[in-house]
Amino acid sequence: MAGRDEPARGPAEDTKQRLIDAALDTFGRFGFDGASTREIARRAGVNLAAIPYHFGGKDGLHKAVAQHIVDEVAGRIGPAVDAVATALDRGEVDPGQARDMLQMVTGNAVEVILGHPEASRWAPFVLREQIDPSPTFDVIYDGFLERMHKTMTALYARATGQSESAPESIAAVFMLFGQLVIFRMGRAMVDRRLGWKGYGEPEIGLVREVLRKHLDATIEAGRA
Repeated sequence: MAGRDEPARGPAEDTKQRLIDAALDTFGRFGFDGASTREIARRAGVNLAAIPYHFGGKDGLHKAVAQHIVDEVAGRIGPAVDAVATALDRGEVDPGQARDMLQMVTGNAVEVILGHPEASRWAPFVLREQIDPSPTFDVIYDGFLERMHKTMTALYARATGQSESAPESIAAVFMLFGQLVIFRMGRAMVDRRLGWKGYGEPEIGLVREVLRKHLDATIEAGRA
């Protein structure tokens, strides 16, 4: 059922969304080669012919799932990243502001990666594309990951005085990404070690605060 602020989908759009939802879970569990289009259609409750009709085939559906994830993530983090990129292009960001902006973007990422109700379904799909990239990885990388990483690297460089093209700057931002992503990709280990059973506000707040401190320490080390 469409939300109060969302227009109702027609039958064709509803079929496409059901296929994307079913494919997200099936590709995430079995990978591209192991996922059966027949099983995806069964889970979606549609005719098998709907996949080639709407997506041109299995490969097109795989890319549509990736685009769905990109749209969901970019819709929540993208406006902040775009605002930061615009300010950087205009030369309006001093080192202190760069630090604050980097904290803001990472804080938004924590909320989406840990707090979004669909994030646990995105993770297996994205992880498979990181470990064994297919052409679909380009959808994820070009759609949002590259833009976010480059913007965060530019902020890090402005905050520390380093070059944004320096391998050390790029690697530092990857390290920041990793400190957050482990809480999603390594969820079983995190829950076992911390005794957590999910990500509510207390858990998300702890991750956000620890990441904030680590980011400050990383910036200070970069300045030194």
